[in-house]
Amino acid sequence: MNKMIASVLVSCLGVMPIAASELQLYQDPIPYGSYVENIDNLLTDTVKRHHWVFSKDELGVRYADLDYKTYKLRTELVINNNSVAVKLISAERPDCGKKSCKVNMSKVDGWLVNLRRSIAYGVTKAVRDDALKRRFVEGNE
Repeated sequence: MNKMIASVLVSCLGVMPIAASELQLYQDPIPYGSYVENIDNLLTDTVKRHHWVFSKDELGVRYADLDYKTYKLRTELVINNNSVAVKLISAERPDCGKKSCKVNMSKVDGWLVNLRRSIAYGVTKAVRDDALKRRFVEGNE
């Protein structure tokens, strides 16, 4: 009986870390549909909320950068099928003056979640504004 319980626990522990490590909180795409006319303007405004800086290169790739508390983060904002997803490119601490300059991934994940939350909030406001505009137009007809 004890061997059976132990084997069930070991099999469960072996499966759980694999499933948990594949999913990151900030990677889920944020759909914006037809509610956002200019996604670059929305991203410029929304990423500022948590000290991020939006940029776009000549190839049209969108980035959000954070330079905060000795950390430098670079993310790509992937636009696909009328949705935005956050993809971490790099996280480093180049100006660290302490003995240990390891990157604390729990802090990085928190900042990435805040970035995603900020973008989702901006999209939510755009949807709300579109609904109010449609209601106003339909109410006047």
